[in-house]
Amino acid sequence: MNLAKFSSKRLFSLGAVVVCTVGLSGCFDLSQKVAIGRDGSGGYQVAVAADGIVGEGLAKHKADIDIDDDMPMHTEISVANGKTIQTTGTAFHDLSQLSLSDETIRLHVKGKKLLGLAGTEMNFHRTFHIDSARRHHEEDSDDHLGKDILTSMFGDHTYTFSVWLPGSVDSANTLWVGGHEVKPVVTAQGNGHLILWRMKLTDMFLANQLDFDVDFTAHGNFHDTQTRWVEHHRHHHGRHWDET
Repeated sequence: MNLAKFSSKRLFSLGAVVVCTVGLSGCFDLSQKVAIGRDGSGGYQVAVAADGIVGEGLAKHKADIDIDDDMPMHTEISVANGKTIQTTGTAFHDLSQLSLSDETIRLHVKGKKLLGLAGTEMNFHRTFHIDSARRHHEEDSDDHLGKDILTSMFGDHTYTFSVWLPGSVDSANTLWVGGHEVKPVVTAQGNGHLILWRMKLTDMFLANQLDFDVDFTAHGNFHDTQTRWVEHHRHHHGRHWDET
């Protein structure tokens, strides 16, 4: 995977983007993506895709993102297949440089194969604390949305999380979300693999916590590391962001 796609001199916290996008009236698809290179560097990206009136509104006023005041971000707007797509992303040299609220991403070295000659056995794990994001959103507003309302808002729209990892994939966990089985789709891509989970947006939003777990083996310079946890800050609206 070309990590240059994530290039940015800015870091940001995007855990609460999910609940903040409720303001788009639910007519959107949401995706989050992580890429990890052989040297531990990588990228983090969030994309909101919408069409029709919501897409037009997204193009004019970007979705609210919960960010840390000291961590600006890079955001782009594009149009593909009739949908307006807002993509926000950053690059990092190590996961420890990435500050996120409501989620934690970890890399753990499990061991070496044949003293490292056959690669390093690694574990990737992401915990998404949706209940925390939802709770902070409700503290900032009067919105307390039930399942029926969310279903009518979100309809068949989806939430996707994917991670690109170097080397080979040994295993990836299956999730049960909202009573539905969510199996990972593993696709060879470049000198690694893309692991993708896709679920209904309503199911994701009503979950308390989601854990994405992948065991993989790759040659590289790896060590135990994880993202930093930051507390929620005030919401910043896209039209007021100072982007460079």
